[in-house]
Amino acid sequence: MATIFVAIDWLNGLLRYLSPHSVPLSAVLKAVLLALIIWRGWQLCRRELQLPLLLMLLMLPGPLYIKWLTGHPYLVADLQLIAKAGAMLLAFAYFSVQAQQRGADFLRWVDFLMLAAFALLLVNAALGLTGYGGTAYQPMDEVSQKFLGVKGFFISTNELSALLLVLSGWLFCRSWQLCRWTYPLLGVASIFIAALLLTKTGLFGVLLLFIGIPVLLMRREQWQAAKIYLLFTLAILLILIVLILLNWRQLLQAIGLYNKLMFAYEQRGFFGILLSSRDFYLQRNFTLVAEQYPHWLQLFGVGQGGVKLWLKKYFIELDFFDLLLFYGLAGAMLVALSFIRLFKALFSRLTQSPLVKPLLLLNVILFTVAMLAGHVLTSGMLWLPWALVNAAIFVDWPQRQSEQAVPLEHA
Repeated sequence: MATIFVAIDWLNGLLRYLSPHSVPLSAVLKAVLLALIIWRGWQLCRRELQLPLLLMLLMLPGPLYIKWLTGHPYLVADLQLIAKAGAMLLAFAYFSVQAQQRGADFLRWVDFLMLAAFALLLVNAALGLTGYGGTAYQPMDEVSQKFLGVKGFFISTNELSALLLVLSGWLFCRSWQLCRWTYPLLGVASIFIAALLLTKTGLFGVLLLFIGIPVLLMRREQWQAAKIYLLFTLAILLILIVLILLNWRQLLQAIGLYNKLMFAYEQRGFFGILLSSRDFYLQRNFTLVAEQYPHWLQLFGVGQGGVKLWLKKYFIELDFFDLLLFYGLAGAMLVALSFIRLFKALFSRLTQSPLVKPLLLLNVILFTVAMLAGHVLTSGMLWLPWALVNAAIFVDWPQRQSEQAVPLEHA
């Protein structure tokens, strides 16, 4: 079930485009998969599951009270979002045990899953270019924009961008370790997909991973041997940066982003571009909840329904603040626990696994995205691939190879 996780999202989107009455295959599969992870995980790693499950339960009272008070029909959406928010931690705990027990077999499976999912993203992008599927953005009355991006048959552009970061980060790391001639090919393919999505998350995140992962994986003697090539590459990058800065207006006009970014800048200044007006929705949504609901209820959250009753756009799209607003202190604590556990695990394996440094970079980027753009912890597409790549650090590596940052020969 985990192997077809990304494919079922794509198929679900395809069916949705073909028929408005399609069966929610993705939601059903993920619900069953998560239930099985909890059931089996309770037998294998109960201690790691207890706190996330407790926080998920504590996220329920506020939405349940609002449902009882107003009778709104949004409780199912709250249950789904709570499951999404806690799913990464639950899957990370379970698959960490699998990584320890299965070793190189687990690593080969994750390699296959990530490569197959990335290939699907490439096929989806190609189909999108030929006119199938949806555009990344909806047209805006205030903005004349020729190109609206491509998301193909996936439903959410922002979630797809975060998924691209996870897949690219893993494949960059593994290709550098196993087959370096494929590294630039993967880089070009990832930048191609990110450029079609037209998201800041995708473009800047992929570029940071593409440049940063070789830097993190190279040994001291490799740095010295490649000094001339690195200086040459740095010179080319500096020239490209200068050219981009000198021609930024024409470049943004060519890709269709200029009018949209200028509209955001005129409305909200620099932060309008950086946050895509999320600072406005943050202030508006919290003000509304403070005016409409008592303080004690705000500590438990008012659920999506409590905000949706008053506002059409009820998501701020900043994970920490969305979960704080919807589910109170328990939601905020779940966000904090997720990143604390990830970074604690990564630092504990820093000298044991050559995967740790690239994954630290990936998780720093995802943390930044969660804080500034959202759709990380609240994403239904991301939690399993994100948990799998981080769980892979628990595969045992021979000390000699761990120090050299190269993979097992049979992996």
